[in-house]
Amino acid sequence: MSIFFRYLSRELLRGYALVTVILVGLFSLITLADELDKVNQGDYGMADAFLFTLMTAAKQSYDLLPVIMLLGTVFALGMLAGSGQLVAIRALGASLRDLFAMVLQTALVIIGIVLLLAQFGIPQLEHSAHTMRAEKLSAESSLLGSQGLWARDGLRFLNVKAFELGRIPLAISIYEFAPDQGLATYMHAESARILPDRQWQLRNVWVKHSDAGEHTANFHDSLVWDTFLDDQQIGALSIPAESLAPTDLFRYIRDLQQRGQASERYALALWRQLSVPVAALLMAMIAVPVATGSNRSSTAAKRIMQSSAVGLLFYLVSTAVSYLGLLAGSNAALTTFGPLLLLALAAWLMLRKLR
Repeated sequence: MSIFFRYLSRELLRGYALVTVILVGLFSLITLADELDKVNQGDYGMADAFLFTLMTAAKQSYDLLPVIMLLGTVFALGMLAGSGQLVAIRALGASLRDLFAMVLQTALVIIGIVLLLAQFGIPQLEHSAHTMRAEKLSAESSLLGSQGLWARDGLRFLNVKAFELGRIPLAISIYEFAPDQGLATYMHAESARILPDRQWQLRNVWVKHSDAGEHTANFHDSLVWDTFLDDQQIGALSIPAESLAPTDLFRYIRDLQQRGQASERYALALWRQLSVPVAALLMAMIAVPVATGSNRSSTAAKRIMQSSAVGLLFYLVSTAVSYLGLLAGSNAALTTFGPLLLLALAAWLMLRKLR
């Protein structure tokens, strides 16, 4: 069986690679079309748009993993069945249950690798991509370097040393100069939360004023500051919640809940991330009876097309259900894993027929 397993694993990997290139390529074209609208804004050029699209392709691969597992497995097994190799493997003593176990082992290895990338690789790529784009689009008024983010608006300057969990600005210094070039106001905050309408909620803030030689200093536990940064500049500080590593997203949600702030959107992003490997495993399980079904009138090409429709439909429906649940105030775990329960039931019913 070890020889069969290595051969089957190689064919499955080829199928997964081919489907990944096709699907991610198609979705990347949509991303690229959106990025081309930003070309010639600031220093953002055509090469930057292609680079941003390439760097964000890994996140798209993760989001599409369930569809990739379904189509890749159906494609690999369908090609083996079409060439008669699957019949030969079964004739040598491998049952469909053995075949299912081999597919499951390969799928688990792939899913495990992708989970490691989702924690340690993809978030870094996403942050680099969004930071690069923000720098290019706002090159004339902001600078991101070893000293953090520096931004300027007339006589006002902002410095943010770093950000935690990809979204929380830390060590914030705000300088406001008078027309005579003297420092009129200096604010320093331990951290901030980015609010809508270009506002920041600063925490543990010292505010120092200088006026006609007189200096005053006041401390505030919390202070709302109207930032002069635009959306692109703020993008240099934070990445979308969906792009955070699962552990960082969990910590960010916990931090919001401790402050009594809304966390539903981020909870949905976390549950959706956690649902991807489960959905991918279920899709791989379903693919075995689909590809090895006894319906002779169904060719490999037809099964691949049917699987494509089912996979993409599931992707769109599960996404829509999750976000509709968010709008309705439903539990994020329920709206995310609800469709997976139906998928698990379908997998169980189909796998019962394996012999």
